[in-house]
Amino acid sequence: MRKKVVIYVPGLADDKLIANLLFPFLPVIWRQFGYEFVIHRPHWKAGETFLPKQKMIEQLIDRYSDNEYKVCLIGQSAGGSAVLNTFTACKKKVDRVVNVCGRLRKGQNVSPTLEQAAKGYPAFEDSVLLFENTNEQTLSASDRKKVLTIKSHLDNIVPPTTTPLEGATNITIPMIGHATGGISAMTIFSEKIRAFFESDLKVQ
Repeated sequence: MRKKVVIYVPGLADDKLIANLLFPFLPVIWRQFGYEFVIHRPHWKAGETFLPKQKMIEQLIDRYSDNEYKVCLIGQSAGGSAVLNTFTACKKKVDRVVNVCGRLRKGQNVSPTLEQAAKGYPAFEDSVLLFENTNEQTLSASDRKKVLTIKSHLDNIVPPTTTPLEGATNITIPMIGHATGGISAMTIFSEKIRAFFESDLKVQ
């Protein structure tokens, strides 16, 4: 059987205490279902642009795809645009992509604005704009079928219109709050992600 790996890219709290407390549990959960689980911290505070961070994710993808792994990407919060951007550069090496409560576009008449949400994190703002203005247009219908987006019923950080992707599988989980939704998607609702990873893709 082909080996499977999840490369997980967290959001802006990737260097904070809550992340350090949560991260050790994720590999334990996913390994029960046959997935290696690799956490890649982008260190969002560092750097002005996103592309150097993308290159590091690409290197991880190459390491596993060269060893014949089935590679799946999960990006949570700010990590959502990160994995979607990376997918556009590595389409043949990535089997599935998941955006968990992540912002994929600037949005119109939304709160918080992208500028507010990305204050102090210029690489995150660059990532969102790169996907919206450049990379989203490169995704074919079959590419979009490889993408799952998940949002909370109510999210106080990421405006709901900025998470879904046209042509992808877009779902809402019954949670209130941004962090609560993201954590729940990766734990108690993680079977939805695994079901998507194992599903047969059909382009209408």
